[in-house]
Amino acid sequence: MKRRFRSNSLGKIDDPSSDSPVANVLTNNTAEKKSTFGSVKEYFIEYTTNSNLHGLKYIGEKQRTYPEKLFWVLMFTSCVLVCGSTMMKVFKKWAENPVIVSFAETSTPVWQIPYPAVTVCSETKVKQTKFNFTKYYHIYRHETAVANLSEEVRNTYEDVCMICDDHIAPTNGRETSMANETIENLRRISPDIHDIFISCNWLDEWNDCTNMFYEVITEEGFCYTFNSLGADELFRLENLHTDYNYLALDQKNITWTLDGGYPPNSPLDSYPWRGSGYGAKAGPTFLLNTEAIDLDYLCKGPVQGFKILLHNPAELPRLSEQFFRAPLSHEVIVAVKPKMMTTSEGLRSYDPERRQCYFSSDRYLKYFKIYTQSNCEMECLTNFTYARCGCVHFGMPHGQNMSTCNSGKMECLKTAKKELVTVEMKLGMAGDGENDTISEAREVALRCKCLPACTSIEYEAETSQADYDLKSLLRAYSPRFTDTDKHLPSQVLVFFKEAQFIASRRSELYGQTDFLANCGGLLGLFMGFSILSVVEIIYFLTLRLYYLLWKKKDSKINADLNNKRLG
Repeated sequence: MKRRFRSNSLGKIDDPSSDSPVANVLTNNTAEKKSTFGSVKEYFIEYTTNSNLHGLKYIGEKQRTYPEKLFWVLMFTSCVLVCGSTMMKVFKKWAENPVIVSFAETSTPVWQIPYPAVTVCSETKVKQTKFNFTKYYHIYRHETAVANLSEEVRNTYEDVCMICDDHIAPTNGRETSMANETIENLRRISPDIHDIFISCNWLDEWNDCTNMFYEVITEEGFCYTFNSLGADELFRLENLHTDYNYLALDQKNITWTLDGGYPPNSPLDSYPWRGSGYGAKAGPTFLLNTEAIDLDYLCKGPVQGFKILLHNPAELPRLSEQFFRAPLSHEVIVAVKPKMMTTSEGLRSYDPERRQCYFSSDRYLKYFKIYTQSNCEMECLTNFTYARCGCVHFGMPHGQNMSTCNSGKMECLKTAKKELVTVEMKLGMAGDGENDTISEAREVALRCKCLPACTSIEYEAETSQADYDLKSLLRAYSPRFTDTDKHLPSQVLVFFKEAQFIASRRSELYGQTDFLANCGGLLGLFMGFSILSVVEIIYFLTLRLYYLLWKKKDSKINADLNNKRLG
């Protein structure tokens, strides 16, 4: 093989393979790169040989053939990919469905929860002897006749329309009114507690009904509630108007809370009254009355009698939405079955959207002190109605600066209630031509997000009824008894069906410990991975690497010193 030479400036011939400075630099760089690559390779082989991860040692062993090493590289990579994919599924399930609802391990006695609040509303809204609603309805249909009515009569008629069926309300009536005047007009002509209640019994003892039932103002007008929290415990009175009181009961010695229940040492007669047993003798019994002369089939339709609602004592009743009926001259038996939901403390750190409930400290209500889904929906309806109509129904809790709607706005109130229920669907179908009022109302609805309370109590009612012939009983006691059919009594018995019930519990499907255990199990199954494997990796990337580099540097220094001595 021919070798090429070139002459330098002195006429000497240079050989590229000779020990020139350039050749030395190139040779040293190549040797250093080879040395670095070899060091990394040896370091990797050392790790794979000593690692406790399955399969890695076969990749680094020098005696293994290349096909064997390729096989184990593919197997190890496949295991890593499958393990990672499975762990992502576990993480997705933990992130999207972190909550599981199950039954409690033990039953709960009924004396640990309050007796349901019982709210009664008469379908007779006006005493006909004081204000003949049907008469004025027909007069109001003729504009010429309306002009002959006094302003007081017209206002009273329009006020009564607010608690009758919504199609009765005149569209040309007042749009707003003074709330206190509306309440006083209705109070003047509505049946009071003495007209509605004949007798009351609690725990098989007769009681004065005025000590058991208290007036509450709802969308149905004047109703009467038993075992409800007082206004001071239920409302944020500083944010409410001062025109009238929603609850006649201001305050009682209340030790019960929705989240904590009754304190361990609280007396059995704590308020709200707790269930002391089950069966017909362990609950309230009340005899109701309707005067035949006061019946009005135009205001509330052909079904007369009473609307009754069982609800949480910490909620304002909404009898326009949920109720069962107590017909005239019937006895209604109500067997109550509690439904209680609790939430583990482990879920408190989760976002409310993930756990799908609010703790009492998570959500602030402007008008209510206690968060429940029903209270939140009531407040949301108030805000939405005000944004939609510019006023609210007098039965809705509202602030001092909010106007009160009257019969001229009845259609708007009805529309607002429907629109709130279907707001998400309507937002998806909304066009660009929406006016600012509707857009603002829908923004209010989007801010509602009334999730259930993390601790909630509901009461399911199983009802049965039979004829209640009080007249025949009175004739049997007194043959001289004469009846003019002017009284139409109804009797209601409410009691717990069973002495105990099974509560439900909302808890973590995967806690942090469960998630770590699941991931650790998958890593161990596919790769033999453990916490010590992490420590091992950290060790080889830090302490071991530092030691080898220090040892290499020390060896280099010693070699240089030896070369100097020899030189």
